[in-house]
Amino acid sequence: MSSSNKASHHPFSWLVEELDLDKSAQLLALTRDFSHGIETCLKLVHASNLAREHDNVDCPPTLDIADSERLLRFSMEAAGVMAMLVGEQIDCLNQQQLDARERKPQD
Repeated sequence: MSSSNKASHHPFSWLVEELDLDKSAQLLALTRDFSHGIETCLKLVHASNLAREHDNVDCPPTLDIADSERLLRFSMEAAGVMAMLVGEQIDCLNQQQLDARERKPQD
């Protein structure tokens, strides 16, 4: 394929092109994105809770109580998804090692 047929736009990735198909690297990049998202949600909820506690009319909460609860639930779900994905990757890595042990000739 000639270089003129290649798209000039490439989706954003934390990873260099050589790691595009590396499952462990992809999981790390996804974990980074999820972690930043969870952190942002929790910071917004925390700041809103503090603003409600201080009850300063000049600095109202960014989120109302319902939106704060939604972001907390979203953060819990995101953390749960990450735990599941990491668990699957660990299971896969463990299975690869067990399979390699079985293939290794006995001394």
